[in-house]
Amino acid sequence: MKAVTISLFGFLLVIAAAIISFCDGNSKVLCIGSEGQALLTFKQDLIDRSNRLSSWVEGEDCCEWHGVFCNSLTGHVKELHLGLLSTSPDAYAPAAEWDAYFRSKLGGKINPSLVDLKHLSFLDLSNNEFGGLAIPEFIGSMKSLTYLNLSWANFVGAIPHNLGNLSKLHYLDLGINSLFEAQTLQWVSGLSSLQYLGLSLANLSKATDWLQATHNLPSLVELHLSGCSLNNGPSPISVNYTSLAVLDLSQNMLSSVTWIFNLRSLVSIDLSSSGVEGMIPSGFQNMSSLKFLDLSWNSFSSSSTLNWLSDLNQLQFLSLNSVGLQGNFQVP
Repeated sequence: MKAVTISLFGFLLVIAAAIISFCDGNSKVLCIGSEGQALLTFKQDLIDRSNRLSSWVEGEDCCEWHGVFCNSLTGHVKELHLGLLSTSPDAYAPAAEWDAYFRSKLGGKINPSLVDLKHLSFLDLSNNEFGGLAIPEFIGSMKSLTYLNLSWANFVGAIPHNLGNLSKLHYLDLGINSLFEAQTLQWVSGLSSLQYLGLSLANLSKATDWLQATHNLPSLVELHLSGCSLNNGPSPISVNYTSLAVLDLSQNMLSSVTWIFNLRSLVSIDLSSSGVEGMIPSGFQNMSSLKFLDLSWNSFSSSSTLNWLSDLNQLQFLSLNSVGLQGNFQVP
């Protein structure tokens, strides 16, 4: 009986050693084969003139591919970082530098094989060149996404309303594309986890419900609606943002913005070129958390006063460029 006990103990030691060997720093979980194949199918429809995806080779571990990040325990693809990080060259840069910059952008089509990445939580295709391509409807079925960035990628057409099905989203940026006129933003109201929303340059001239659709998002911290053809400022009573810190409504046609003064949590406000007229509102004086305020390129009354600035103790940036003020003003 003793001999059997020793033998069993020895067997357990061997098993334990094998487990330790498997879990040590030299072991690595490889990517899931079907997910690697989904990525290769996705790559086939892309135009990659600078060979950014040259590491995407069949038979290789897809977790080692450029822009691909996997869960270290399961091997599932969890993030795709395919946005172009480099900034555009200087305006006076040589033509060759500009050519290299444009060649580094991905183009082509977005294959629906991405839906096979069931654990994908992060998708960044920003700053690429998908000229003439609509935002694919199937992205609205990728319900594991918490981060979606399609900005600066030259998408055209309507915003798919089924993006509102992505209830786990924390970050959504569709800005700086050629998105056609939207009739409503009601689809946004279901994104209860959203912290960042960027729709700059989307035509929202007929989306009169934009404020109603966004102001009840409980986690929203940043709202970027620059150049969206917004026109009438909504009633102050309808505003109830609770977490909003950054608000960009620049380059719109807002006749009045007094409703903003209810948003005491704001740290940054950009109202440049927003069509605001009349006296510079003194209501800003109650926004004690403000650090950034841009009121430039509006048609304010020349008799406006700036005494309220003395109450903004946190203010670090103020722009009143080309606002129609006359005479000398002393900023408190």
